[in-house]
Parts: sequence; C-alpha cells; structure tokens
Amino acid sequence: MQPESRFVESNGVNHHYLEWGSPDYPSVVMFHAVGMSSQIWNNTARDLARDYHVRSFDLRGHGDTEHPEGGFTFQQIGQDTASVIQALGLEGSIAVGHSAGGMSMLIADSMFPGIVSKGVLVDTRVGDSPMALLSPEEQKLRMERTLQKRSIWGSRKAMHEAYRDRRVFKPWEDEVFADYIDGNTRLLDDGTVELKCKPYVEEEFYSNRRHLDTLEVLRGLGGEYVLLVGDYEGAQTPQDAAVQHLQQETKGFQLKELGAGSHFVPMEYPALVLKEIRNFID
Repeated sequence: MQPESRFVESNGVNHHYLEWGSPDYPSVVMFHAVGMSSQIWNNTARDLARDYHVRSFDLRGHGDTEHPEGGFTFQQIGQDTASVIQALGLEGSIAVGHSAGGMSMLIADSMFPGIVSKGVLVDTRVGDSPMALLSPEEQKLRMERTLQKRSIWGSRKAMHEAYRDRRVFKPWEDEVFADYIDGNTRLLDDGTVELKCKPYVEEEFYSNRRHLDTLEVLRGLGGEYVLLVGDYEGAQTPQDAAVQHLQQETKGFQLKELGAGSHFVPMEYPALVLKEIRNFID
C-alpha cells in the first residue's frame, strides 16, 4: 500500500503529510522525532491502515514541510500539531509520536485538552531535555557533531553505505533504515542528494529543548496516554518525578517498559512497537 502525499496550510506553514487507509476508518495522526521525516513511520502506518485512516506529518524544518527561517522550538511544533489537527478537522484523533513528535502531541493537548483522545508516546522524554543526561563537554560535542553533518551526498546509495554501519543505525531494521534515507533526502538537478532537515535546524531544536519547562507546559491534558520506553541506561521509569507528574495531568496514563531497544526502539524493533500501539488503541 502506497500513501498519498498531501499538504495542509496551518499556523503560517505549508505542512506535508502522507496519508494511508480509508476515510471511513478512525483517524490516527503520527509525528516523528527531530532529524527524521514522516516516512520513518511507513512500516507501522501500512499495518495500521488496515483498520485506521492514517496521516503521518513532517515537522516544520523537516521532510517536505516548509522550512521557515529560525525559531525552531518545541512550543512551535506543539502549536503546529494542534493547527494541522484542527485544519483537517481531526480533533479527538488517536495520535502516535516518537521523541519530539510525542512532545508535540502533549503540548497540543495542553493547549486544547482533548484534541488527542488516545496518545502513544514512544520514548518521549517527559521531563528535562535528554541533553541533561550528558556532561557539559558531551553536550558541546553533540552540538558540534550535529552542525558538522554532511548535507550533500553523491547519491542515496552513498549515504546509505556511509551510515549503515554507524553505531546508532546498525540495530535498525533494513526497511526502516531505507525509509530514513529516502525520506530525509531530496534529489538535486545534478543527481546528488541533500538532507531535507538542515543540521542547524536539528541543533536549534536540541538547544531550545533545554528551555522547555514541561512542568509548566503539560497541564490539564485531555487525552489518555501510554509511554513506551526502551531498555537502556537512563530510560524513564514509573518512579521518575516527571513521569508521575504526567500521570497526574492526564485523563489516563501508563508506562510500558519494552524490555528491548534504545531511544530509537521504533526503528530497531518496529514489530514490537506496533504490537504495543495496537494493544493500546485497538
């Protein structure tokens, strides 16, 4: 099943999304992490489309959504998420988001309680920025590496070969990794490809995440949520203060420890994540 590529104008940005399934089915909206694109959910969306009308969105500065100049904040992508849901008349939809995509859903629901009926948060850190887990030296190195990312490649094949054996990508399933390369690159007239999400966009999101006060933002949520977490050092637990705060602010909340995977668990174990999504929403 191939998705339809569509656009919707909202919050001053022309947002791109991929659409699967029958309009007669219940709606599911999906949001990706920083540095990725709507295509990262292809594997999951194809399966969900058997029973749901699925739309997977490119965040601002990512994929084929417009790239406004500067100002890439989590508050903005939360506003964007609310605006695309409202523009398409999808209030009360089921929502799925990985990392920043999940945070965008939570912010949207805090602005308009109930705009998300049921939400699946896939390793979305609901407290301090993930950067807080790193030392100042490690944070600086992470930012430098992000800004030094190569933006132009001779071909998608060349990028694929260069990235495939890197530590972070090695555990990813082949199909999901291929969708990551295809969705994150744009073919240029001379045959080369460029990253759709510019390195400075990633860096801005990471830097601005440190200024997001989740205790202030995530209040009075109208949806019911499950937080799926990978199995790695520093993963969130039910005892974390931020997790307990979120539990108090939602209509219903549970944390599910997957027992496998890193922060990128939906790319490493897509079948496991899909199973838990369906357990929660079916």
